[in-house]
Parts: sequence; structure tokens; C-alpha cells
Amino acid sequence: MVLTAASYQLLSNLANDLGDFRTGADAHRTTSEGVEARAVASGLIQEAQMQRAVQVLTVLALGFTALTSWWGTSHLGWPFTATFLALGALATMAARGYTMGWAYGYKGLGDLFVIAFFGPVGVAGSFFLQTQTWDPLMILPGLSVGFLAAAVLNLNNMRDIETDRAAGKRTLAMRMGLPMAKLYQTILVVEAYTATTVFIFLQAEVTCSRSFLYAATLPLLGEGVYKTWKAKTPAQMDALLKPTALQTVLFALLLGVGLLIDANQCGKPLF
Repeated sequence: MVLTAASYQLLSNLANDLGDFRTGADAHRTTSEGVEARAVASGLIQEAQMQRAVQVLTVLALGFTALTSWWGTSHLGWPFTATFLALGALATMAARGYTMGWAYGYKGLGDLFVIAFFGPVGVAGSFFLQTQTWDPLMILPGLSVGFLAAAVLNLNNMRDIETDRAAGKRTLAMRMGLPMAKLYQTILVVEAYTATTVFIFLQAEVTCSRSFLYAATLPLLGEGVYKTWKAKTPAQMDALLKPTALQTVLFALLLGVGLLIDANQCGKPLF
């Protein structure tokens, strides 16, 4: 399952690099802005090499999807297997299609796809495959992860507002403008914490203080939001990308660890 998720992420990153190069979006970005250069546009990787890498990762993603779907649903019957195969195929298409093919990222739909596939589809779907049960409450932590993933994307798109406008790439941030995109960034982070907090309180049997380990990331993400409001240049936005992505991973890990501990030792003293 980890390999499946990793293949989607890697495929998305490489396909986006290749797609932006082919559409000419990267031609409008300059290293003088202090923004990290893309692999194909900078000449670090040749277009043909990146194309082969995208093709290999597409095959790997579909292969891991098939294995994960079979492993998680083999005792439930073919309708469940077919459903997860279809979801995996859609996830693979979405990973490729942000800037390639349909290029939905150029139509302002990137945030919607990121929230859906990084969020409820990935989290609630993984929960079902591992437990063989459906719990609608899992949509809430799924939304939290999806919102934070969208916050990373929004930072990327705020950084590129001017160059995306020149390239005809109509992201949500470009359509809203920088002030509204900063407000949207704040809302995404607030919604992420709100959804998970509601989930914790609704999970009656796992409500111990350790379930709130994810709150340790609040100062970090809060500082990121503050710096986003202060940021004025693409380089300043670019500097916030990696920390926000790492904080999103930390949020998910701490939430999972806290819930795992509480599910097994909720009745035991904390110390």
C-alpha cells in the first residue's frame, strides 16, 4: 500500500514537470526569481528521458494498484476488487493529468482533485482495505490530509501566479488573485484541524489526550500561514513549500500514532 501511494506521488511530480515543459509554462519562469528550476526545463533531464520515466511509473502505479486491490478485497468478492481497481486507475490518471492530457490543473480543478485523492479516497480507502469495514467518519481525517495537500498546491500556485497567467494556466490561485489565495490558504489549514478535531471527539472509544498528538504541528503550520501572509515574492513562497509539505506528513503521522496508541491503551494511565 505504501508503494502504491508512493508511485502515485512520484508519477504526479514527474508528469507535472514534463507537462509544464511541453505546454511552455516553464518557459515563463526564471531562476532570477529565486525559484527552484524544473528538471526538464533546466536541462537536467532530457524530455525523452522524463517521458520514459513517466511511462515506467504509470505501469508501476497500475501494477501496485492491482496488487493492493487484490490483497485488500480478495475475500470480499469481485465487485469490491473492481471498485478499487477503478479508483486506482482514476488515481493514476489524475496523477498524470494535472498538466498532461486533459491538463485539469490548467482549468483550475487541481485543488479539487488533490483534496479528493489525497484525502477521503486515499485515507478512507486505505482504512477499508486494511480493516475490511467502512466507517464514514474516516472521511474527516481524510479531508484533513486533503486540505493540507491542497495547501501545498496552493502555495505552489501562489508562487507562480504571474508566470501561470502568462502561460494561460488558470489555476485557482491565479483566478482568485494573491490576497484571496492567501485567505484560502488560511481556510485550508483551519479546516484541516477542525475536521480532525471533530473526528477525535466523535470517536468515543479512542478519545484520550494522546489522540491529539497531531496538535503538535499547529505552531509549525500556524507559522507557515503567518509567513504566507507576509510573503510578497515568488522566492518567499517557494521557501514555504518544502516545510509545509513536511508538516503535512508530520500531521498525518502524529495523528495515526496517537490514534493507534489510544486504540490499544486508552484505559491505561498516561504516565
